[in-house]
Amino acid sequence: MKNNNVYENDGVRCVTGDTLRPGGFVLTKRAVLLCNILKDQRILDVGCGMGSTVDFLTKEFGIEAFGIDPSEKLIHLGKQQNNLPLISGRGELLPYENESFDAVFAECTLSLMDNYQKTIKEIYRILKPEGFIIISDVFAKNPQYIDELKNINVKSCLRGLFDIGALLAEIEDQGFQVVDLEDWTSLLKQLMVDIIFKYGSMAKFWNVTTCGSCGDFKTKLSLCKPGYFLLIAKKEG
Repeated sequence: MKNNNVYENDGVRCVTGDTLRPGGFVLTKRAVLLCNILKDQRILDVGCGMGSTVDFLTKEFGIEAFGIDPSEKLIHLGKQQNNLPLISGRGELLPYENESFDAVFAECTLSLMDNYQKTIKEIYRILKPEGFIIISDVFAKNPQYIDELKNINVKSCLRGLFDIGALLAEIEDQGFQVVDLEDWTSLLKQLMVDIIFKYGSMAKFWNVTTCGSCGDFKTKLSLCKPGYFLLIAKKEG
């Protein structure tokens, strides 16, 4: 993952809460129900941050949940608050045995990976047959402008907007069957409303969370017209 980590900035957490993503647990809960994830099944959250999803799945559903994140700071904060099974590591190299999880969440984190294709391959490896990959993330409604964001020195999922068509092709090429794809751009819009209410404008928010180093990021981002999605795919049996 890249420099200038806005997720380690308290200015982000004060509008998103500890989930650090649009909608909080709305899509987490929906995915659990859609996938019929049962109590005592093993779930991994890739890019778990402070472990909010791990804590939620454990307490609300009795699921055996684990988390992994490259940020030592967020892992430390999460362990301070709750005694959760969180470890430091990267999505591109998951330290787990083959076919050891029933489902894997990547909530607004796959877009942050240096190599999301390798991360999807790793998730496929550690999933049991007919296990689920659950992705909620950002996409570009105008994907022809995505390359404009690649060299921006800001670690935010909005720098890694997906071309939905390319992501679906990658998922299917690696052996998954897509079972659900939903547009939840309304959650992203609500987060922007919350940010403007808190900071006065998106420009002030970006200046606070990136220390004013985002350059023309906001202009290039608007060209892409960001949206938000939930994607669920199943590993072949």
